[in-house]
This record gives sequence, structure tokens and C-alpha cells, in this order.
Amino acid sequence: MFEFAAAPQRSCLALFAVLFAAPAFSQTAAPVALSSTPELRVFDPTLVDKSIDPCENFYQYSCNTWFKRNPLPPDQTSYGRFTELFELNRLHLKQILEDAAKPEAAGSADHHRTANEQKIGDEYASCMDTATVNKAGVTPLQPLLDRIAQIKSTAELPALLAYLHTVGVNAFFDFSATPDFANASEVISFYNAGGLGLPERDYYTRTDAKSAEQRKQYVDHVHKMFVLAGEPEAQAAKDADDVMAIETRLAKASLTITEQRDPQNLNHPTDVVSFSKEVPHFSVPEYVAATHAPAAGKANDSEPKFFAEFNTLLADTPIDPVKTYLRWHVLHAYAGTSMPESFETESWNFYAHILNGAEKQQERWKRCTTRVDREMGEALGQVYVSKYFPPAEKQHALEMTLAIEQAMSKDIDGLDWMSAETKLKAKEKLHTVMNKIGYPDKWRDYSTLKIVRGDALGNAERVHQFNFARELAKIGKPVDKGEWYMSPPTVNAYYNPQENNVNFPAGYFQPPFFSDKEDDAANYGDMGSTVGHELTHGFDDEGRQYDQDGNLKDWWTKDDQEKFTDRAQCMVKQYDAIEAVPGVHLNGKLTLGENLADLGGLWLAWIAWQDKAQAAHIDMAAETDGYTPEQRFWIAYAQQWCTQTRPEQLRSQAQGDPHAPDEYRTNSVLQDLPEFAKSFSCKTTAKMVSPTPCRVW
Repeated sequence: MFEFAAAPQRSCLALFAVLFAAPAFSQTAAPVALSSTPELRVFDPTLVDKSIDPCENFYQYSCNTWFKRNPLPPDQTSYGRFTELFELNRLHLKQILEDAAKPEAAGSADHHRTANEQKIGDEYASCMDTATVNKAGVTPLQPLLDRIAQIKSTAELPALLAYLHTVGVNAFFDFSATPDFANASEVISFYNAGGLGLPERDYYTRTDAKSAEQRKQYVDHVHKMFVLAGEPEAQAAKDADDVMAIETRLAKASLTITEQRDPQNLNHPTDVVSFSKEVPHFSVPEYVAATHAPAAGKANDSEPKFFAEFNTLLADTPIDPVKTYLRWHVLHAYAGTSMPESFETESWNFYAHILNGAEKQQERWKRCTTRVDREMGEALGQVYVSKYFPPAEKQHALEMTLAIEQAMSKDIDGLDWMSAETKLKAKEKLHTVMNKIGYPDKWRDYSTLKIVRGDALGNAERVHQFNFARELAKIGKPVDKGEWYMSPPTVNAYYNPQENNVNFPAGYFQPPFFSDKEDDAANYGDMGSTVGHELTHGFDDEGRQYDQDGNLKDWWTKDDQEKFTDRAQCMVKQYDAIEAVPGVHLNGKLTLGENLADLGGLWLAWIAWQDKAQAAHIDMAAETDGYTPEQRFWIAYAQQWCTQTRPEQLRSQAQGDPHAPDEYRTNSVLQDLPEFAKSFSCKTTAKMVSPTPCRVW
């Protein structure tokens, strides 16, 4: 599913609440008739294993037959219903890209490519041309490596680092354009901690034997990459140690992933001039000038402790280790489809195989479709939408979203722990939520982006430069709330707290999550719970700190805030107790927002569906496929989470992902809902019935 060219870097997206851990760079919708592909259904009675008691393990009851039919493919670290749709969608994108990649015949009227089709087609063709990529070797990177080699002191670092950032090399820190915490209508400069090659900070600090082993494996990986780049073994080994030493210092000065979840920990308003005084060993004015960002104005230093250590590191570290660190991050950033297969394979081996358990690298065409979607998602998405997302589907999606919002309004009215004053503010925020369905109203303009057929690495550089310049051009301007941060074909969704909007890409509204062929019980249990999930993020432990305009502003009474915290702590303890793999428990604080959204979202979907069923006079005793409407609702919810996951991936997820593994997104949520137990006549002593259920929303 992913191109493991580099570990994910922190960005403004860290503030967004997404349905999945890794926004599936998913792609494409509307099932195509593929003879080898089974029909995907929202509610599938054939997946239920009736030999299992639903009151003892509902996840196994709902999914066990799916598990038997779907062994984990060797090229996947996990495989579930979302992957099924993702892979089906990717076949659609492959067809779009292969058609777009066909060169136009001189004088031919049959095959005329639009400007966007030329770009996505030529980029896909360049990515697929492994012979040219392999033949070029590291030569296309040499200008970057030469620039690093030429600097004589850290005084030259600001201009160099600025250029590296423009071409996608995320060394030392991240510079971005993000809405002001205090005034979410305005975009300001954000300086964020970054510069790590391992997935996140705690990989450098955990003391258990497995983490120590992973650090050794990481150093070995860096060593191998330097050797591939032409360094002698001994020098590469020393350089790898230098990289690890610098990254460890940066990691130890960074916030933990749990601390990052609280926006108050990231809110340190300053301005460009004042920030420059905090890092006297790094010329911020030179850096800003080289990035062509505003030389003055509001800014945010998201992690002052990190930048203090960055400043000290530059003061006490010789230039050669700094240059080594920068060389590594150049290799790290580009060691995907832009580089010879030896680099890509080594990168895959560490990030996908060692850290997450994949047994086989995905086919080249899959990696290339993911790349184009990541680089030019709206150019590709515009073609996709015209083929696979008719206006009627967008209308159906909007109707469901509005029904879930009405359910939340009703739910807020009925809360017995919240005061009337806070309820009023909560409903004001709810009624201000902007619903974004399918695709942008205004498509992104790629006219200034140059894509050259046959130049895979050069294209990657130019894409990064295009996107970086586009982002920094926002600084000092009003926020564009119509902008999307996922491409239209993506099978995922997100809530943006600083814009107070929910976002549901077109690629998601199709089986096995939503279908006009299914009844409301199935659709609301599945897609309805997702809509509710994203909406609830506006009121989870992080989202509730933002007001209706997206400003980081306290709108709760002190008493209501304490009641919320007490109720949320119930869920922290509930998930802390779960041992995902031997010796590794979930982090209840890290997963709290997603757990609140899972439970709250499913509850909202239940309320909305109950209202629709009552209005339609649905007979709750009537059975379809052997199940009552209520049972179909719960099974549809559970079946969306049917997933096979490798132990290595489960370990990584438990340690660093704000989403709980899918088994617990099913069973732990349902254990807290007495309505579920009633639907299956579960006894109070059953495992699927919590003696102390948690509930906030």
C-alpha cells in the first residue's frame, strides 16, 4: 500500500484526525467488472462464522470466514476490507494512467491528452521505466550531494537546508504554512520538529530488547545505503554511526507522539524575527530568504525544546557529521521509485520488511500509481471523478452526513453530564461544520509544474518544489477552507479541527462500505459510523479544544471539562489494558481521540438509523439473510474492520499509531454499548458486555 522510500515526517496533517493510520493513498471508486474480483458487499452474511458465539467475540463471529478466505498476501503488512477496495481502486487508476501514458501520435485525433493527462501519464511512464532509472544510477542526485560537499561551515547551512527542504529532503526540521492557533482564518509560518529517519521519536529512546535491535538494524540500513552510494565499507559504517548520533539528539529533544496530540503543547506563538533570536547559530533570515517565504510576520515555534537542542547541536558538532547527516537524508528521501532498484529494495527491506513484516515488495505498477496519486492527486482525481463518481452518489453521501449531524444535535440535547451553557456552544460548533464530499469545488492548478518523460528523479524534485512553493505562498493570506488534503480517489476520511470541516473523498463511498443496493441498517452501521467518527473528532480530547471557527479556544465550563476528562479517562484505562502483542500494550492516551471517535461515531450512526427506521416503519423483528435489522447494523459495522495483520505491524501500530488495531475498534467499542448486547441477547456476564461501560458522546 505504501512506497517505503522514507519514514513519514511530521506536518500540519498531524493535526488532522483521519480514519486510518496511514491515509491509504488509496485510489478509485465505482467497481469495475473484473471477472477475478469477488463482489464486495457492505453486509455479507457469508462472512459470518455461526460456530462462534457473538456475545463472546463479535469480531471473530463477523469476520472469521473472511479471514479463512483471505490469507495475508506476502506483499502486505496488513490486509482488510479497506485493502480490498484500495486494490480494486488501484486497478482503476492503473487503467487511467496507462491510457494517459500513451504518447500522442502525430496528427492523430483519437488520442489527445489534456495538460493534466500529459503530466500524470508521463510521470507514470517515467516511474515504470526501470531501465532508465537503473542506468542513471545516483548521477541525478549528484548535484544535491555536491552542494552538501561544498559547504565549509554551519554558517552556510541555512541556504543549503532551505534548498533541500524545497526538494523534499526533510532534514533537521519541517517548515510549513499552517493556520494560526489563535486566529484560524490566517495562515502563518510554522517551525516543526523533524529530521528523523525512524518512524517516530520513541524508536530512539525505548529501552526494551526489540527496540535496541531495531536501532542496530537501522544503523545497518543507513550503512548499506551509503555503500550503495559509493562509500567504502569502513567510511559508511562510521557515517551511519554519526547519523544515528545526530538523530538521537534530535529525537530526545522532541515531544512524544502522545504529547503531540495535545495542541496546547504545540502552541508557542512568536514571529519570524523573534524566532531567529532563539536559534543564534542558525540564520533564520537567510533560511527564510532562500525559501522565498515572508521575512517577517507571525510564526509558531511548535517545539521550543527541540529548536534549543538544534541550536546547540549546530554549535558543538563539526561540519563533517552534519554533512553526513544531510547526505543520508538525501538518499533517504529519494530511495523509492526515483532511484535504482538496489536503493529501493534496501529501503523496502528495512521499513516494510524489518519494521512491519512484509514478505514481498509490491509490483512496480502499484508503487507507481501510489506515487502519481501522492504527487498529483487532483490531476489524477479529476479524471477519476468524471468516470466513477456521479452526482447522485455525492448527493447520497451528503444526505447521510446531514442525518448524522442531526443525530449529534439530538445526542447533545440528551447528555445528562453537560450543562446547558456548554451544550449551546457545542451545538453552535456542530451547526458550523462544513461538509466536503467527494472532491474539491475548485481543482488544483498544475500548469506551472513541469513533468519530463524519462526523468523520474527530476520529476520528483520538481513536484516537491511545486508543492513547497505553493504551500509557502499561503503565508499571510486567509485560509482556503475549500482546499483538500486527500486526493479524490482516496479510501479514507478526515476531520480538520482548525477549519471545522469533515472530508469524505469520492473513493470511499462504494462497497464494501456503502451501496445503494443495501438497506439503511447496513449502510448506517458501516459508512454511517465513519461519518459519525469524523464528526465526533470535532469533540474528542483534541478537537474539543477548538471553537466553531477553528481557533484554539476554551469554550467549556470548568465543571463540564472535568466531567469530560473523567469520562475520557475510563477509555484510557480500557485501552491501556489491551496487550496487542506479547509485552506491548496499547497506549490509551495516544489512541484516546480515535477511540472516542469510534464509540461516538457508531452511537451517532445508531441514533440516525433508528430515526430513519422508525420513520419508515421498519419491522425490527423481520429477518433478512437470517438477521434482524439491528443485527445487520452491528455486523456491518464489524465487517468493515475485518483485517489480517502481521505481528511486526501490530507491534509498530501499538507503539506509534493513534488508531487501535481493528479487532479492538470492533470488540472494545461494542462492549461499551448496551444496545448491541440487547440485539444479540447477550448475558451480563458475556465477554462482549462491559461491566463498567465507557461513554462520553
